[in-house]
Amino acid sequence: MSPPSPDTSQLPPALQQAYRNALYQVDATKGAVAQTLRVGERNDWLEQQLGQQPIQAACYLTACNPWGQILEPAENARRMSALRHALDSDGWPYLDGCGQDPQGLWPGEASVLIWGMDAPTARAWGEQWEQNAVLWCGADAIPQLLWLR
Repeated sequence: MSPPSPDTSQLPPALQQAYRNALYQVDATKGAVAQTLRVGERNDWLEQQLGQQPIQAACYLTACNPWGQILEPAENARRMSALRHALDSDGWPYLDGCGQDPQGLWPGEASVLIWGMDAPTARAWGEQWEQNAVLWCGADAIPQLLWLR
């Protein structure tokens, strides 16, 4: 079976829509207001930040709840600590964040916004951390979902 295209998913339509509706919150740099990224919506703050990066791309990633299976908070915290350690070891700059379900039906997920990560690399990291999708954007500052399943 071939891997899914980044534009299509085998996940149930309701789950795909939940990813599209999610609020991808980012703790902005010191002194700045936290930002909320949304699928398909250009973000001025994100565009400004991308303009300062050598590679104008970013990936929003979590290590929580692999393949959509809810884990205990302590296990999600352990996985996020391991993700941050891996990013630090590889020299990736990132900001912390938290993915939120606007309906409140899914628990918030600690996440990171990683600067300079192209789409193929973002997909690889998402697969490594057992995610259904990652949020990614290029220089246009319009976040999009890259489906992994």
